[in-house]
Amino acid sequence: MAQHAVTERKRAPSQRSIAARERILDAAEQVFAERGFDGASIRDIAERAGVQKASVNFHGGPKEELFERIVARRASVLAQERIDAIRFLEAQGAWGVGDLLSAFMLPLVTRAFGKDPQWLAYARIVAIVSADTRWRSLAATHFDPVATLVVQKLCEKHPEADPVRVAGALVFAVSSMLALCTSDWRISALGGSELQPDADGLIQNLLRFCEAGVVSSLTYSKRS
Repeated sequence: MAQHAVTERKRAPSQRSIAARERILDAAEQVFAERGFDGASIRDIAERAGVQKASVNFHGGPKEELFERIVARRASVLAQERIDAIRFLEAQGAWGVGDLLSAFMLPLVTRAFGKDPQWLAYARIVAIVSADTRWRSLAATHFDPVATLVVQKLCEKHPEADPVRVAGALVFAVSSMLALCTSDWRISALGGSELQPDADGLIQNLLRFCEAGVVSSLTYSKRS
């Protein structure tokens, strides 16, 4: 008698399962942003999502795996928008340092100051990744490729610049960007104002500040 191979088919996840997974990931994003990796717990995330702890483990995995999943979830969107913006600049021909920094920074900061609180939480998680060497591999995978591209573009336009100085200036600029996303409240406090700062004004101030710093790094030649 002929034997027929039986192919098992995986069932596609239900809409209910997909919705639960997204709710858990959103909750994890908020809790990690508020409490950091060490301060967050699976229990916290389950309570925020309104599910059992077992559901968090099922949809997200152990805490470290869940954190890595959260970092990766929005990274590709961010990277692609940055690359598209840089390619657009190149297609236009002439561009300056400020244009390149805008292409690199605006995809994150405009979302962080938009109406979606998840993107603000994500910006804070990027700051956590950037400040802790234990997440070095995550930064290398999800953020360094585009940052390296920015350094390369600057050095191509300014061949006498020292790439290490340029990279340092970009890291300082990224730190400023993340500080704005995580500590914008300090601007009002230090400025003696009780009013919420204008988001567009804050972003433009950030871009001008970072442009000046990166431009200064380009004035140092490799022989300096």
